[in-house]
Amino acid sequence: MDLKPSKIVDFHYEYTNYDDKPAKLVYPLEIPFRCSPDELAHRIVGERMDSIMKFLQADKDLKVVLRRFIEKENQNFYDERDELLLEKLRTGHVDVDALALDLEKSYKDEILEYADRVGPTDEDIFAQSYHQLVHSSVLSEILGKERDYAKTITNLTAQMTQQINTMNLLHKEEIDSKMKLLDISVTSENINHILAKQYNMQNMIRKQCESELESTRGHQKYEYRDWITTHIDASFLAESDSPTQIGNRWSMISTQGPSMEESFTIHLGSQLKHMHNIRILSTRISDLCSPLYSDTSFGGPNVALGLYSSSLCGIVVLTSSGTVSPDSEIRRNANMSTEFHFDQVDHQIEKIQNDLRRLRDSPEGSLAGDLGIEGGRSDRSSSRLKPGDVYITRHSNLSHSHVIFHLISDETFQSPSEINSRHPVILGLRNILKISSRHDVTTLTIPALLRHDMSEDMTVSWCIRRAELVFKCAKGFMIESASWGGAELNTLQLLLPYDISEELFRTLADMVPHVFRVANPKILQ
Repeated sequence: MDLKPSKIVDFHYEYTNYDDKPAKLVYPLEIPFRCSPDELAHRIVGERMDSIMKFLQADKDLKVVLRRFIEKENQNFYDERDELLLEKLRTGHVDVDALALDLEKSYKDEILEYADRVGPTDEDIFAQSYHQLVHSSVLSEILGKERDYAKTITNLTAQMTQQINTMNLLHKEEIDSKMKLLDISVTSENINHILAKQYNMQNMIRKQCESELESTRGHQKYEYRDWITTHIDASFLAESDSPTQIGNRWSMISTQGPSMEESFTIHLGSQLKHMHNIRILSTRISDLCSPLYSDTSFGGPNVALGLYSSSLCGIVVLTSSGTVSPDSEIRRNANMSTEFHFDQVDHQIEKIQNDLRRLRDSPEGSLAGDLGIEGGRSDRSSSRLKPGDVYITRHSNLSHSHVIFHLISDETFQSPSEINSRHPVILGLRNILKISSRHDVTTLTIPALLRHDMSEDMTVSWCIRRAELVFKCAKGFMIESASWGGAELNTLQLLLPYDISEELFRTLADMVPHVFRVANPKILQ
């Protein structure tokens, strides 16, 4: 980058005119001069010489003098510029960011490898290729490939877990044997030294295992995405099945379902009525977020069919306040196979944690709209999340869920209490419905009691009051969503704890048609 602007320097040249009298030429030059001195000499002779008879000799002499003059002036200019740059560097006045931006721009302008890409990105090409293939006869081949990859990761994880457990057992036996000899032939310093050695070994083994697992996932992801993008061919699509046929063909794979469930059809809206499906069910939250290719998964290929569609599935999972710490079982399930379409869940969580730190360090509100955290109640001074805040993770390797809304709620970890429609967790549900409307989440599962497990202090009357509050608020939010624009919520699933009694389940299920006013056919005589 030229920190010193160019300058105009007069070039002086003495020669003999047509009557052998001395003459002088003054020609202004812009320094630094980046053109050919010989070409400039020709132009000067043609413009300024007085006699054509002197042309050849003048042209020859002028080239030599002009070339030396330009070389000298250019060198002086660059020396002065570089000295100015060094002086600014010594005094700390160099704008490193500006230099980096200029260098980046130069690379993009001059080198094809770094130029801004025109046209679809690699992500766009992969997404389009995958969406076409899963709606064709190649779906079974894709699912088979994914299952093989998942089996490899599962086996590798099991081997690593076994290795770590065996090492921990040996370490425990070593410490137990040394403790028996304490104050006999072993001192407390010896014990501390052994513990420190074992701790370092455990960390080393754990990091080696994590590195191997990360490397295997990276290799699988690259191989899988390359396979998808190279298998888009008319021969595959010519024999494609329709999405409905594929879905029906694979729907029978389900091996496990909710223990209890009931479905309703409702119409909501003041003037223009919209039809919605309401499903109340009882199951573990982890069953709805189980590994896609496990024996207990009942999501089937529907996750793949809906992945790049406008009909996504979302689940609200309650988590404790404080740091970003999703449900451990769901996190483990997500790591049971390679995430081919998004970042691995651990990387997503790490990014959210970094965003929270940026939010804490940024001026008030300047980053609030840029981060994937809704609710606006986070404690900026400590980056802690409070009840009502929501963070989002995306998944393609979990059953029944493309999107998980992690709703911060201390209700799950405290004794039952009474809340109202203005409680932060209820407002958090409203934010989730709003996000769902904006981003094509048309099937949403919410905890009907704002609890994932039953406890002894959750009485029948308390459960009825809590369910009625959640049902009515959900109904109000669904009616309000008509004015938000975006996708309509086609299916709302009301999730009850897996260990709820059948009698209480029936009582809460009977409340649904009364709160949502189920549409019944009217028979005209």
